[in-house]
This record gives sequence, structure tokens and C-alpha cells, in this order.
Amino acid sequence: MLTTEDYLRILENCEVKGQDESILRALRYIELGYPIMFYGPPGNGKTTIAEHILTSLGNGEDSYIKIEASEGMTEYHTIGGFHPLAMSGNPELAERFTYKEGAMTRALKSGRNLLIDEFTRAPSTAYSGLFLLLSTGSLPLEFQEKILKKPKEWILITTSNFGDEGTFKLSAALKRRFIPIYVGYATKTTERNVIKNITPMLPEEILEAVLEFSEQTREAWKKDRSLPQGLSTDGVIKMARYCDLSIKQGSDIKHTFTDAAMHQGIVIADETDQYSIKLVQEIALAIGNKL
Repeated sequence: MLTTEDYLRILENCEVKGQDESILRALRYIELGYPIMFYGPPGNGKTTIAEHILTSLGNGEDSYIKIEASEGMTEYHTIGGFHPLAMSGNPELAERFTYKEGAMTRALKSGRNLLIDEFTRAPSTAYSGLFLLLSTGSLPLEFQEKILKKPKEWILITTSNFGDEGTFKLSAALKRRFIPIYVGYATKTTERNVIKNITPMLPEEILEAVLEFSEQTREAWKKDRSLPQGLSTDGVIKMARYCDLSIKQGSDIKHTFTDAAMHQGIVIADETDQYSIKLVQEIALAIGNKL
């Protein structure tokens, strides 16, 4: 069982700031034995938080296996299957097959935890074995005639971007096997402190302009989804660092901010939607004109 000191250590050592509530919830449910699914808009630290928790609870990066889901992922990648040896260059071996274990099988056999990043970028069919494991506590390996048992202390964490382009809709049955924990946008105060820590020489008016840009884009996302996402904390940091360097190289404040905002605007806008692109440009210019 984790002590209060363990909780504080994990919170204090996490490089993602402003997400203490999400981390605390995850640690509590992990202690209770539940698999976790971090979800929320991209760029706010879901993967970094998951890696930090697994590293902290498992005493090192080697204590867990990480796999990144993709639309081409199948049970071969999660559980395993037969793989041809045709690339061996040996005519005799070319006609043989070997059994290759998937990430979940390797994790269970080696006693390591598992992180599946971008979980919803793979179809639910890739997770039928995982569904069985979470439902029954057992994973049959048909080709090896073995049954793997889920260890009592085994930790599974996934990260997801629900509704993002290129993602699959999870089946309700599979989603129910996880505890969903939202990782949203950090507060303005948190991001102000992060910027001041990373770029301490950044002019105050630029810092406030960056925060206003993030705030307005997030509001557009929340209000009516006129933008597919708001500016993430990662985007805020990129803007601040770019502005800091540009100003040091002699660029004026107004041009520097507008330039950085336009770059990040393209990232968060839908490039196929001219209204979306125009909106972020208008936000960037309106804020830049006040500098």
C-alpha cells in the first residue's frame, strides 16, 4: 500500500504540472487494482504522466512495456502469433515459422506492467484478448496451449483521445473495463509559472499574450467546437520558447507573438476547414495588435 510520502513523491517529481488531481485519482484506483485510461485533448501530458506513474511504482523504466497503438494493429501485436522466417536467408528456415509474443503476453510473462499509448487508434478487434484478460483474469494462448493469469499487482494504463481524427470508437463493454481519468488543460496560473520557469527573461506582455491566445482557443473548443482543440500546454511552452529566442535575436514583440501564434494556430486548426483556420488567425492578429 502506498504511503502519504509515496503520493507526495510521485506528485512532486512529475514534470507535468497542474494535473495533481488526475494523478491522485489514478494512484488510488491503481491501488484498488483497476486498469486506468487517461483521456483528454492532446498535448497535455497524458503519456508523460502514465510513464511517470509506471516508472515510480515499478522502480524504473524497465518495469513496464510500452506499445503505441495504430490503425493496423491486430491481436498479433498484443497477444502474438506465428511469424515466417523468410528473411533469414536460409532456405530451410524460410519454410518454417516461429511464434512471436505480443506486448501483453511479454508483459505478463516477464512480470512487467503495460502501457498502451494512443489506445483508441487501434480497432477494438486488436483488444479481444485484453478484454478477456480484464473480464476473467486469464489469457489463453491457443498456439502455445498455455493460459496466463493476470497477476494481482499488475498495472495497465492506456491513453486515449476520444473523437480525435484517426481514432476508433471503443465498444462500451471494453470501455467499462477501465477507469477513465480526464487530463485536461492546465490552469492559467500553472502555465504562467511553467513559462516563467522555462523562459524567465520573456517580456511580461508576451507571456500574457500567449496565455490569452491559449485561453481563447480553448474557449472556442469548449463553446461550440469551432476549433477541433484548444492550444495545449505543450503548445504554450513552444510559443513561449520561440518568442523568447526570436526577441533575443532582435525581432519586435508584436511580430514575434503573431508569428508564433500563427504557427500554433495551424497545429490546432482543421486544415480542411477554412473557417477554423481563419478563426485562429483572427484570434492571433487581435491579440497581436494590442502589443
